[in-house]
Amino acid sequence: MRQNTQIEWEILEVEEDEWAEVTMAPPADEPRPARRQWLAKLLGSVALLAILAGVVGYRLVQEAEAGIAATERHIGSLVQVETIRQQPRAAPHELSTQVDDVVIKGRAAMVRVVVTETSSFGQVLPHIETRFYERCPAGWRRTAPVAAFWGEPAVLETPTLHFDFYELDRPYVEAVAAPIDAYHAALRQILGLPALAATGRVTVAVIPDFVAPGTLLPDGILTEGSPYLYYAAPPGDERPQFFAGASTTFLRRLQGQLLVRTMQQSQAVYGIREVWQPLVGYLDRWLRSHEADLSALANGVPLTHDSRVVRPAQTLATLTGGDINNTRYSEYQEHRIDIINFSAHAFFDYLVSDRGPDAISALLAAFGTQDTWPAVIYEAFGMSMDELLVQWEAYEQADTSCMKCNDPPGADGGSFSP
Repeated sequence: MRQNTQIEWEILEVEEDEWAEVTMAPPADEPRPARRQWLAKLLGSVALLAILAGVVGYRLVQEAEAGIAATERHIGSLVQVETIRQQPRAAPHELSTQVDDVVIKGRAAMVRVVVTETSSFGQVLPHIETRFYERCPAGWRRTAPVAAFWGEPAVLETPTLHFDFYELDRPYVEAVAAPIDAYHAALRQILGLPALAATGRVTVAVIPDFVAPGTLLPDGILTEGSPYLYYAAPPGDERPQFFAGASTTFLRRLQGQLLVRTMQQSQAVYGIREVWQPLVGYLDRWLRSHEADLSALANGVPLTHDSRVVRPAQTLATLTGGDINNTRYSEYQEHRIDIINFSAHAFFDYLVSDRGPDAISALLAAFGTQDTWPAVIYEAFGMSMDELLVQWEAYEQADTSCMKCNDPPGADGGSFSP
């Protein structure tokens, strides 16, 4: 049996404010007044801490800068005191110094100092040097180089060389890497030594310390002091200098080390006999005098001739006589050495200019098997001494005629008529 359901409605009569309170409940996610107050306090605290940190940081920076400035002044005064002590009372020149740069790391300082010497004639010769100081109870005192300033270790390789160095020396190593590699390769080619494989590269260690030229580690590694420690010409100074730039000095020192090493290797390869050792010494000098030309010579570029006059017969007589082995017994040793040195240079110049760079290695190979000049010349070049002399004189005549053709009119002191 179906039941009838009745709904009864009742309208309450209340005030408008009471009705709004009943029907409009607050959303669940609306922040309560207490939460708003907590967030405001938190943000205020963070802002206050940020302001305090900024003030403290600013004060710390100011104090650090003031401390660095005081340290630089102290070190500058110490440098001036050192200069006064280094200046002899009766010295013919005046010495002055100026601090160029100061780098502080912990309790140590690295200082770049420009030292200027002024001669009694007014010639000014500045150079830059690097000094190191360490903090002590009494202030600062001079110390040995501090390796921490050089940074992380680094490596650079060329076809014939492997460099171990530190980051401070990277500009110098990168500047000389290509030219010293070309020099090394040319030197080996002229001396007839085989090209180096990648595993046979010569290792050069550049260390943050003073090193005497020619220092070798027990495993044969060439060791060179940091170029940053050289006495060097100030960068960008165009005046005449007593010292070369650091990169130039670095290159020359490496050339000297590689020359000694390569000459020793060639001695071992060819087994050069004792009788030829003096001439090999003059070959060493010849190679040093042509350091800048060596790469070109190895590639077959002829030597540029100067105005000296070479008489092959006299030059060859000087080399093949007893003078070259007995100069130390002469009353005029220095003069005779100069004559022999000139003769040897003229001989090597002729061989390379007329027969190419391979002539040197052919001569060295003959020095290892023969004891007399006629035998050496025949072994190396397949000719007699007389034939060599005829060819040399013809070469000198042609060279002299060529130089005369290039001389300006009247260069020989005579008159010229068109």
